[in-house]
Formats: sequence, C-alpha cells, structure tokens
Amino acid sequence: MPETRCETTLQAPPERIWELLSDLNLYAEWNPLFVRAEGALQKGGELGLTVQLPSIPPFVIKPRVLSADSQSGFQWRHAMTTSLLMSWTYGISLEEPGPQGVTVVQSSRFGGLLGPLFGFALASSVERGMKEFNRALARWGEKGNVRCLRC
Repeated sequence: MPETRCETTLQAPPERIWELLSDLNLYAEWNPLFVRAEGALQKGGELGLTVQLPSIPPFVIKPRVLSADSQSGFQWRHAMTTSLLMSWTYGISLEEPGPQGVTVVQSSRFGGLLGPLFGFALASSVERGMKEFNRALARWGEKGNVRCLRC
C-alpha cells in the first residue's frame, strides 16, 4: 500500500517540537488531527486517540506504539481486529536541517486485506489532515514556550 507523506521545516529546536509532540495531554489544545489523546508515548504503550480527518466524523482508535524517541520521533500501528484485516501505521520523524530548525516528516500507511480500500477512501482526507497538523505544529512549535499551553 502506498504511503502518504507530508513534511514541514520549523524554525524551532527539535527538543521543543518533541516536547509538544510527546505531551499527549496537550493535543486537545493544539492538534487538529488527533483532537484527544491519552496513554504513554513509549515503545509498547497503548494510546487512545480521537482522530478528526477533514470531511469525516471523528473516530477513536487504540494504536500500539512501535517506537518513540526524542531524537528520531515516533511510530504507532492500529489494527482492526487483526493486522491481516486492516492496519494503519502512522509516524513522525524529526530530522535536523540546521542548528535552529527541524524537519518534521509525517507518514501514514494502511495495510492488510482491507488496507487498499481504506487507503483509497481516506487518502485525500489523511493528506489534508496531515497538512493541518503541520500548520498547527508550526504555529505552536515556533511560538516558543510549550509550557504556556499547560497553564
């Protein structure tokens, strides 16, 4: 199944972007793609995410974290009943383009027997959602102080 990718370069230290991405409690404040999130962003952890794709009613998934590292980003996979039937793998990687910036690369791939159907049906909406996510991440990540969101 083809992968949908979306990237943006932010003028912010990678540590600040990771702080924003890894604090799931803040997602409701800034994240238009995952409007509610709970769980531990650590390898093997289970997340509870409410996904808000453009033009699609919100839905809840419970993905398992495959990897999470402040230097490289994270990846999770959600399976419908079993990965053989349908899975959604989503990840964010952090790449440093320079001393004061970071490139954030999102990737999304649907797999399993029903993966091509879900991928085809959701491709446009997933891509638009990822672009909205990037705009929000730039707005909050470049702002300066993630702690202000916690106040």
